[in-house]
Amino acid sequence: MLYTAKEVQKLVKSKLGGYKFIIVSNREPYIHMHTPSGVRVKTPAGGLTAALDPLMQACGGTWVAGGSGDADRENVDKKDRCRVPPGKPRYILKRVWMSKEEVDKFYFGFSNQTLWPLCHNVFKEPIFKRSFWDGYKHSNALYAEAVGKELKGVKEAFIWFHDYHLALAPKMVRNGAPNKQKLVLAHFWHIPWPTWNTFMLLPWAEEVLEGMLANDLIGFHLHPYCINFLASVENVLGAKVDYKALTVRYRGRTIQVKPFPISVDFATIDKLARRPEVRREMKRVRAPQYIPYKYIGVGVDRIDYTKGIIQRFRAIDRFLEKYPKYQNKFVFVEAGAPSRTRIPAYMKLNEEISELVDEINWKYMRGYWKPIIYIKEKLDSDKLFALYRTANVCIVSPVQDGMNLVTKEFISANVDRSGVLIVSKFAGATEELKDAIVVNPYDVEGFADAIMDSLEMPLKERQKRMKNLRAAVRKNNVFKWLADFISEAAKLTS
Repeated sequence: MLYTAKEVQKLVKSKLGGYKFIIVSNREPYIHMHTPSGVRVKTPAGGLTAALDPLMQACGGTWVAGGSGDADRENVDKKDRCRVPPGKPRYILKRVWMSKEEVDKFYFGFSNQTLWPLCHNVFKEPIFKRSFWDGYKHSNALYAEAVGKELKGVKEAFIWFHDYHLALAPKMVRNGAPNKQKLVLAHFWHIPWPTWNTFMLLPWAEEVLEGMLANDLIGFHLHPYCINFLASVENVLGAKVDYKALTVRYRGRTIQVKPFPISVDFATIDKLARRPEVRREMKRVRAPQYIPYKYIGVGVDRIDYTKGIIQRFRAIDRFLEKYPKYQNKFVFVEAGAPSRTRIPAYMKLNEEISELVDEINWKYMRGYWKPIIYIKEKLDSDKLFALYRTANVCIVSPVQDGMNLVTKEFISANVDRSGVLIVSKFAGATEELKDAIVVNPYDVEGFADAIMDSLEMPLKERQKRMKNLRAAVRKNNVFKWLADFISEAAKLTS
């Protein structure tokens, strides 16, 4: 069965018809921004909002999120709500307000300098700062308070929390609810969960786990993350866990812990990638004044130390050195959207990437040709899909990644079935994408050989591999992810 938004809508109505539907996340799906031509509404980058917005448009309900736009306050009612999407409203967006100091401690602090590196195998040393932790607790309380206001007068509600920013909010919401109110709380953790002995480095590990265990259902991308979480609960809290059934028994309640690999809206991306505007952009990309070379590689990332961008560029350097016939014939386009630039580790990473690009380009540069084109921004959809379609190879090389939806975007946009996907063995998506070329980003020689193999792969094999990859993503699309999670949550309502 191929799931669509309508199928998920039917599922929600049949399984959770009497329940108020609430999504809670740090990032909001629509942002009001001042521009020279007036207030404009933008949609943020990221898989979370792209995955959940179709669900909310299909099913309605309320989305509680942090207000982040400079015109957000001017575009809500007295209850901090607005209806979205603009022009064709389908659901309510309720905004939570935080000062710059609160955001610094909650988001830039504990979320992204403590939990993020901790959950990504400590590639950067986590900062265990008390003020960050206090700010995290405070901001989780703000979200819990906003949810509580939406629950007034409601008999039954399904509340779906998202990601590592909100580990404490479920317990706060549950503790603040009236006894007669029936709540089903669920949480999807969008990044890896580390091994229990790594998680125990966190001074506040017990409180984070207790916050999470206020949920009835907890979802991760992969089965190994579920096992890591269960081991953390067992070793930190002494809770009774069942590794086979994937359950936790804690303080008289049973909590389900399940894997739900997230995906993309295959049909929509496939349709957008076929638009005339994309075909025109494809011609521009291959024009003599832009990239008049035989082979194009593409990378699309949020600039982060987990994405393996440094390792990727070193592999490209070795590839050009080892296979000099590709010099002056191969160009790699890296679209890197800046991220968390106020955090010192990210400032340093941006500098390292720019310096490495300059070093490699200087090393091989010949006339007009240089091997790496580094675009420091998020591309609009026409440019992005044109690159996906015209590229001979897409390289996704994280050193640790919960899933990585760039892999599935590339596959969905590859309507010509001629591109090759190279993916790191440390990306969660690798588990599903059997026909991709899998690399270890730390193995420079093997990585360089994989680039060469992908460029020399016969068309027939490329098409066969991409056909299989597209079939896998089409079947396991974002709506199947939604349906699987909601179906599991709905079992807890009886």
